Amino acid sequence: GGSGGEGGDGGGGRGGPGEAAVEGVGGEEEGEGGEGEGAVATDKGALAEAELKQRLRELLPIISADMADDEVVNQDEGWLDEGHEWVGRQVLRVFPEAANPQSLGKITRWLPPNEETSEGALFHVVHDDGDAEDLELGEAEAALEAFAQKERDELLHPPVLAQPHYENRLERKALRIKPSALGLAGARDELLDFEEWLPPPLGRLRT
Repeated sequence: GGSGGEGGDGGGGRGGPGEAAVEGVGGEEEGEGGEGEGAVATDKGALAEAELKQRLRELLPIISADMADDEVVNQDEGWLDEGHEWVGRQVLRVFPEAANPQSLGKITRWLPPNEETSEGALFHVVHDDGDAEDLELGEAEAALEAFAQKERDELLHPPVLAQPHYENRLERKALRIKPSALGLAGARDELLDFEEWLPPPLGRLRT
């Protein structure tokens, strides 16, 4: 009887570990099932992300083009390249404290005044050195007048061009042309010499 009890106990004891082993195997199977579901979910997420990136790559050129068009429209909105007598005129900007105090340019377009905001007209100037600026009405008028004054000064006081040094070494020294014989001074001296030479031949012709 004792041994049977022991056997029963032993059998019960043996049954406990066996059941635990079975439960362990089941737990492992359940764990493997969870990992499999997680892998499938990860694959789906990666696939959705790849599709989204591909879609964004397809839409990016269209979005960029739309943004560029909007930017150009905003920059050029309201500006006109005709309709004002100043468009195309040369201007002279004066900057007394700058390294280059004067800058030539041209008015290329203008922005009419805005009656709703009471903003005056603007005039876009492109300088010869590549810089550009927008001038208000008074500034543009002053730049136009400065250029007109510059032209008047050049007409009244033309720049004196230096005469290059020249000497005809093939001619005899007495007959060589000197720098003093060039330009207006040289022409005046030749006319005076001609006036001195002319009377005797004329006198002989009369006789």
